[in-house]
Amino acid sequence: MDTRPYELYISLDRIKSLWKCETNWQNELPLRAIFVALELSFLLIHETTQDPRSTVRSEERINRLFSGSRQQVELLKEVLNTTLPPESSLCNEQSTKTNLKILIASDEKIIQRLKTWSYTYTIFLQQFPFALGIEQYIDMLQLEEGMTNKILSREKPVFNYDKLINPDVIVQIFNLRVFNQEDRLFATVHQITECWLFVALDLLKKSELKAQISNWQDATDQISKVCSILNYLSEHILLLETMVLADYHPLRVNLRDASGAQSNQAFELVTLAKSLFFPIREYLKEHKCSLLDIYYTPSKHTPVYQYIEALSSLETRLSRFFFCHYKLATEIIGSESLGSLGFEVQALIKRFIDPLYLELDEVRYQYVVITNFEYGKCAGNLISSLEPKELSKTIDEIAEVPHYLISCQISQYIKAICEHDIDSWLALFEPDASIEDPYGSRAFRNHSGLKVFFRGFIKIFASDIELKDKRMLISPELGKAEFDWEINTTHKSIPIKFMGTEKIQFAQNGKIKNVQVFHDPSVISEQLLVHHGVISPKFSLEKISI
Repeated sequence: MDTRPYELYISLDRIKSLWKCETNWQNELPLRAIFVALELSFLLIHETTQDPRSTVRSEERINRLFSGSRQQVELLKEVLNTTLPPESSLCNEQSTKTNLKILIASDEKIIQRLKTWSYTYTIFLQQFPFALGIEQYIDMLQLEEGMTNKILSREKPVFNYDKLINPDVIVQIFNLRVFNQEDRLFATVHQITECWLFVALDLLKKSELKAQISNWQDATDQISKVCSILNYLSEHILLLETMVLADYHPLRVNLRDASGAQSNQAFELVTLAKSLFFPIREYLKEHKCSLLDIYYTPSKHTPVYQYIEALSSLETRLSRFFFCHYKLATEIIGSESLGSLGFEVQALIKRFIDPLYLELDEVRYQYVVITNFEYGKCAGNLISSLEPKELSKTIDEIAEVPHYLISCQISQYIKAICEHDIDSWLALFEPDASIEDPYGSRAFRNHSGLKVFFRGFIKIFASDIELKDKRMLISPELGKAEFDWEINTTHKSIPIKFMGTEKIQFAQNGKIKNVQVFHDPSVISEQLLVHHGVISPKFSLEKISI
């Protein structure tokens, strides 16, 4: 028995007993867990309709519960397969104990919502070759002109709902919560979450097994289902926004350190999600390729690429799941509070900020850097084509500037670049100056734009920049200068070498008005690609040897 406060509070051992499977039928586990969640939802809806408090947001809570119940049916359809139940899981009768029947006796407003829910049930589950056991209540909700719609249950084997779902036991667990009106909402929301986390864990375990034998498509499908579950759970936990704080806080104090932050299944989900990356490493070894190769040429690795993208989606959904818990906590107890585990609520941020897959995070950045240079010649051109023509014109004002001043400014310009000194570099420019790097791309304008350009430069290239000016042509009478350069540097310890020419126009006071940089940035992307073992078909190796 797990004695952690959270699991004791939500009676998780008793909930888990309802998930135990009696057969090897693939649908038994998800059906047991999901219908426990649905039965709890039915009970919570009924509880809310009976809530006498004037302070509770009953209407909003009921709407959210029905919305969540529809989502659960949609997920049920996504998770189940069409294999028939074994004989031991079948019976000849529909359920007589489901808590859905309590709602059918509700007022007209609830009945209308139930009908909407029942249509979702019909649409998503009528194609299954077996009935789940609650179809008679669906039929009752969809009575029209005295005729009962029996499409769902006619001539289909019936799942032994009452035996395998145990609605009576679920009622007993639900009724254990008697502290106050928010006790049942708080506990039940977490119980439903645990049911779905149990299903998600089972799917990820299946995905891991499939990936280990390189069945990438099936592995990807299982991950996609987990993403759908996490989408639902992220919204589901926000049901707790509807709590009346005057009733919640006495409950919170009495619970002390019982919190969903202790959920073992949530931690296990993260651990298992991380382990799903291991088969990718084996694939890279076997095929002698890199992650960048997969991103850069996905058509050569389509199944594993789709698997990687599914992992990225899983990472996003997990982050959102934890983010919703964080926002909920700040709304209820404030961001300065200590959580039930003794650390500040702000500490929860790490759970959705830190990358789950560090290697994918790194390669995505590398891909950004490479493609920035690969397509650098046309950078920003889509926006330039939409801007007024006068905005894209290069400033071309002839102003006589002394030779020594231009020479001094260029020396300072080169020195600031080599030293990553953004303040000294910006001080050389007029407030309305621009830089076009490479020539033909959209210019960075004004000090705010120039700052973006220079920050991008020093972010990519290490501080050990060696910039050699090879040929200098200064025209004092025109206030212009032109010089050739060669740069030797590194990007994340990768040696980079490239050459170019800059044309600089000065204002009369010696400040820079405009810079045009002539070079081929794709040379840089090629060197990075070669380092990562990716040879682009667009360029030749001779081009790299500058």
